Amino acid sequence: MPLDWTAIRDKLPMEKTPDQKAQRMALFKQFDPNGNGYLSLAETDKGIRDTLELDEIFDCKPVIMRAFQAAKGLNDKRGKGSQHGPDYIEKCEFRMLLVYLRQYFEVWQMFDEIDSSDDRRISIDEFKK
Repeated sequence: MPLDWTAIRDKLPMEKTPDQKAQRMALFKQFDPNGNGYLSLAETDKGIRDTLELDEIFDCKPVIMRAFQAAKGLNDKRGKGSQHGPDYIEKCEFRMLLVYLRQYFEVWQMFDEIDSSDDRRISIDEFKK
């Protein structure tokens, strides 16, 4: 069954508009059940499953791991310092988490089409096809 990319994109408010920022902040609050203002990997994983209801991405753990690793600590890299350390996603990093989830999932899907043997490697024959 083909993926519904429009539905996936609609669930990931990544744009820098006031409306999408409000959606993101509401989404962050749902991801953050204890209200401490930052997300662990487990909270992010649970939020993708329970809040976003994106089973396609939830079932693809390498995408979640890569997106989380890329987004966490971005605040530190900009020189503003992280209140909670570089091991968590803060509100200011949440938009990039959503961007990375979408982008990495797209790449994963393309890779999966090429990797016909499902061994997470691309052989020369698969590459030529």
